[in-house]
Amino acid sequence: MEEVSTVNLGMFKRSFTIVAATAVLVAACSSTPSTGGASPGGPVASAASSGPAASAGSASAAASPAAAAEKVKIAFIAGQIGITFYTGVECGAKAAAKEFNVDLNWTGSHNWDINETRPLIDAAKATNPQGWVISPTDPDALVNDIKGFMAAKQWVVTIDAPMSKPVELQNIQSNHYEGGKTAAGSMAKLTGGKGKYLVLHMQPGLPDIGGRADGFRDAMTAAGGTVLDYVYPGTDQAKAADAVSSANTANPDLAGVYATHETAANGAASAIKAAGKTGAIKLVAFDSAPNQIADLKSGVYDALIAQAPFNMGYYSVKLVADAIRNQVDTTTVKHDNPTGLFAITKDNADSPEAKPWVYPADLNGCPTKPL
Repeated sequence: MEEVSTVNLGMFKRSFTIVAATAVLVAACSSTPSTGGASPGGPVASAASSGPAASAGSASAAASPAAAAEKVKIAFIAGQIGITFYTGVECGAKAAAKEFNVDLNWTGSHNWDINETRPLIDAAKATNPQGWVISPTDPDALVNDIKGFMAAKQWVVTIDAPMSKPVELQNIQSNHYEGGKTAAGSMAKLTGGKGKYLVLHMQPGLPDIGGRADGFRDAMTAAGGTVLDYVYPGTDQAKAADAVSSANTANPDLAGVYATHETAANGAASAIKAAGKTGAIKLVAFDSAPNQIADLKSGVYDALIAQAPFNMGYYSVKLVADAIRNQVDTTTVKHDNPTGLFAITKDNADSPEAKPWVYPADLNGCPTKPL
């Protein structure tokens, strides 16, 4: 181990460990600058999964076989169904439900939008779940709901994004800021830090996507690049494509585009291909859908920052089930439980190390176990 650093996120501290060379564990989930850093892009920027010993699974004590236990009911409110990241989450959640005898009510919004999430939570209440897994599409709006669930011993784990207050049993997400820094490192290796760079955000006020954007901006600026004002296409692929086309027209020295999420990445890729700028405008993005991997191999993308959605789904359901069955001491569960990140490039895309980090295209392609 080379370094152990502390990330200060408002009222909590989150620690992460940087592992040498090709294995970089991206730990603490933060949207604020960290004092350490992942290695700068390319094959050496890969991040190992935190694995069972450091993941949500470690928060639960060894339990008797769940299949012999009484079935428990869990409501899962996903943040954005219809994208492959959440297909991976669904794979993990349903694998855990089968393994740990859970009646899982899986649902989710089609856009990352609290106005879509709220009715789904209200509908799920009518099913009387014993526990919840929720993607908090707004860091503030669900605080009171989750406080109420927790007070009623309806244990809640949140995934993919943080709450503004640590009111849930546990939060499982990526280190978004560190992922943004890693993306910038990959970009700087390609461009030398020269020229201008467009960041495709999602919407203002999101701490997870904001961390990805800010990590890239801070590292890219430090490398000498000029980062344009953030663009907010939401989860609209066409808006993301239009933003890239406009930036390309307005900035002849546009050197690169960084997309902070899968939908924006797909829009950016289509715009770059339509403009005939494949390879000329460098493209680095979060997520690793199969179509993104195909475009990476053909030179449209230059690096992809893959997350661990299966782990998020699997370990969140496992922990809630264990808590419902009193098989874990909820007073000792650590709140922040990060998953890993892995930088996929054209050079390592077909490697045994990278392949498990590619998201499933559909439920027929689910992994069989966590990373």
